[in-house]
Amino acid sequence: MDSAMTGSAIPLGERDGLMLRAYEVENGLRCGCVCPGCRRPLVAANQGEKRLPYFRHAELEGCSNGRSEGIRRAAVQVIAQHQRLLLPSFTESVSQFLKSGRSIVREVGFDTASIIPEKVEKFVDIDGLRAHVRLTLQGHSLIVRIKCSARQEHERKRRLQGMEVSSIEIDLNLLTDAQINDQAVFTHAVLDDPHNRAWIRSMKGEALISRARAELKTEAARLNTEWQQAEDERIAAAPTVEAQPDVQQQEYLDALVLHRNAQVELARSTTRGCAGVEHTWKEREALIVATMFQAVREWGCVGAECSSCRLVSSPGSRFCQYCASDSQRLRELRFSPDLELTIEQIKRCWVTPHESLRGARYLIVLPDVS
Repeated sequence: MDSAMTGSAIPLGERDGLMLRAYEVENGLRCGCVCPGCRRPLVAANQGEKRLPYFRHAELEGCSNGRSEGIRRAAVQVIAQHQRLLLPSFTESVSQFLKSGRSIVREVGFDTASIIPEKVEKFVDIDGLRAHVRLTLQGHSLIVRIKCSARQEHERKRRLQGMEVSSIEIDLNLLTDAQINDQAVFTHAVLDDPHNRAWIRSMKGEALISRARAELKTEAARLNTEWQQAEDERIAAAPTVEAQPDVQQQEYLDALVLHRNAQVELARSTTRGCAGVEHTWKEREALIVATMFQAVREWGCVGAECSSCRLVSSPGSRFCQYCASDSQRLRELRFSPDLELTIEQIKRCWVTPHESLRGARYLIVLPDVS
């Protein structure tokens, strides 16, 4: 049996408020189902031997969201029926830069966990935003969004991140037609697959980060005091002629600490933070190209390239705006005004993204190229 459906095929139909698969109903119009997207009648095709059972619109002209809305409503139905859900794990790196130029890092997080909510609400409007599911447990709410297409929803995520409530996304976009048609496989994907869900906002995770940040700040104060005392003793014991270079070095380190702390604050207070996120070389390539284009469009074709991450900062930058590599150096580059027309030729033979990942595995802040 062919496991794929045509573009007009719909894997799930709705009848009396329930999501049903084509093999669960009578054939043809007798199925009594409507499209979950446009609410128009569906025809069930469940007697073929070469294709999976499916629905199609009874009318010649269909709609574009019947498939995704059907998958979403079926997922919500599964959560409501089973009254449980696996929550994703959470990991974050918290760092504090020291006057010595080093940094101290602490990993915070928690493992996946199954919850049995006290209350399950379907399709709830919250401040003008639809929560596909809202779970309540011990007085705390959790918003669940079900993703069923490749389309990105940056604005919705930004609004959810601004709400004082935890929220997760379950991504069912990559499920095949055969997996959707298999009730057991589909149920596992909705309730128990740890790989297809992620936090949009975790109040528990943020509390762990705040606690770790406060502890690191206290530890940094102690280490800075110890380092400063050692520096004072070293300077006092050194010949006077060496004092001037030490002053210059201290000024550099002070500026570096201020820059690093500004990076951390920017990452914390905006959606551009990406500490601990490991990019593929294609993702890193896209970031590098974006900063090159930014230099052409906004900085008069001039920028400061980091020797570690290879991203381009604004002209005159003293430190890289994006990474925290200890070995970074910036060099001013001039880009061709027609860079956007020639970039594909440049990319055919460059190794810059691989060098970027070797020089700076992680970035602290993403470029502001929106």
